[in-house]
Amino acid sequence: MRRMPQRKILNPDADSAAGRAGVAARTNRIPLHFGRFTIWSLLSTVCLLFLVSITGCEGLASGQQLSVREMRHWMLPSEGTRVPAPRAVHAAKNGELYVLDNAGRVLVFNPQGKLQRQWWMPEYSVGKPEKLCLLRDGRLAVADTHYHRVVFFDTAGNVVGMLGTFGRGPSQFIYPVALAQDDQDNLYVCEYGDNDRVQKFSPSGEFLMQFGSFGTKPGQFMRPSGIVWHDHKIYVVDAFNNRIQHFADTGKYLGVFGNSAEADLNYPYDLTRSPTGDFFVVEYGAGRISKFNSVGQLVGRTGGTGHGAKQLDTPWGISVDEHSRIWVADTGNRRIVEWQL
Repeated sequence: MRRMPQRKILNPDADSAAGRAGVAARTNRIPLHFGRFTIWSLLSTVCLLFLVSITGCEGLASGQQLSVREMRHWMLPSEGTRVPAPRAVHAAKNGELYVLDNAGRVLVFNPQGKLQRQWWMPEYSVGKPEKLCLLRDGRLAVADTHYHRVVFFDTAGNVVGMLGTFGRGPSQFIYPVALAQDDQDNLYVCEYGDNDRVQKFSPSGEFLMQFGSFGTKPGQFMRPSGIVWHDHKIYVVDAFNNRIQHFADTGKYLGVFGNSAEADLNYPYDLTRSPTGDFFVVEYGAGRISKFNSVGQLVGRTGGTGHGAKQLDTPWGISVDEHSRIWVADTGNRRIVEWQL
């Protein structure tokens, strides 16, 4: 195995007062609440140290180099003297792009990158949300990670509902992190924090079932940080285990998706499915995008860690719109990136 040069792992929350005060005990990637989750903290820290030791690789394990035909990027609007970093993106069918940032805001842009509207999360001093999903009925669901809940907004930013409380039981969360919806309007929520699992809820918010647990075995997760539903299957990015797993939407484990276990994924953090049926994975550790076909074969890759036009730095989120444009929350570079392959 090649040894890669070390590089610093960015902590977006370190820019905030709460982040500076708590950075020694907590980050938004590896929560270190020693009084509550000692085992999780220890295992997560070991995993992160391992990831740091191998980050920086920009080569391809297999597949071809994908060509980027068009590209552009822009920064988020400032908050005081600070320019926040994006954490999550969701491309809506009407062309709007929904973005979460590490200041605690939800921002909505038009396809040209012009800000249309924005609002704040109900609370954000403890930590910032990580992923969002525009539901079929027009509501926006946000994984309010550090408040142990899902918050629902209308498209104007008004809170219209919440789901979840702190805990390990049904309809409870430790750190909810990612969401997906099926064609029956059921909602799937991933969480981490030594209780790594996926919970399924009815359209009215009733708990239906759960699957997965914390660990490295088949069907287990170590930070399931991205999720896609398609054709009665659930695809989950299993970040610390460097793989994509898939399940029936009944919770039955189907295996590692295609060849993702051999694709040398480097801390995959989010995934999305394109209108043509391909899957795109953004890799936090490698600063790149990997493309898999519908059966899970690696097609190719693009990007690499850095600050250039075709590079990414610790990206957190990815989405593909109806025109197959790829949108990335390029967190370390504090910008939104649009690539057309």
